[in-house]
Amino acid sequence: MPVAIDTSALVEAEKLGSFEAILPQHESGPFYIPALAAAEFLVGTHPPVRDSLRYRALLLYQAKYEHLVEDFTEADAKQLAALISELRRTGQVMKFFDTAIAATAMARRDKLLTADNDYDRLSHKLNIIKV
Repeated sequence: MPVAIDTSALVEAEKLGSFEAILPQHESGPFYIPALAAAEFLVGTHPPVRDSLRYRALLLYQAKYEHLVEDFTEADAKQLAALISELRRTGQVMKFFDTAIAATAMARRDKLLTADNDYDRLSHKLNIIKV
């Protein structure tokens, strides 16, 4: 079963100095990065973060992440709209990028690899794998 990789997992890989270190041994993938997780990660490669950190993150993105990015599709957009509506109806708030990443995995019925506890509220709808 495919596994979407959340931005928080990408940041963990950056901290550990190894992309492979975050990949769970019991999952064979394929692994991919939702387009909006790539966007969220790339936000960190722009000011106000220190130049050395931005440059290191950009090099990591270009070397390890860029080829894994998958497009945001119409099905993903429909799932995002439904998820935002559901969260609003139940009085919950979730960051936009996290909601979009979750919606992508949900629309595709994929697992989500994350280090972020914000997704726990969706564990009844989403197969979550923690880094």
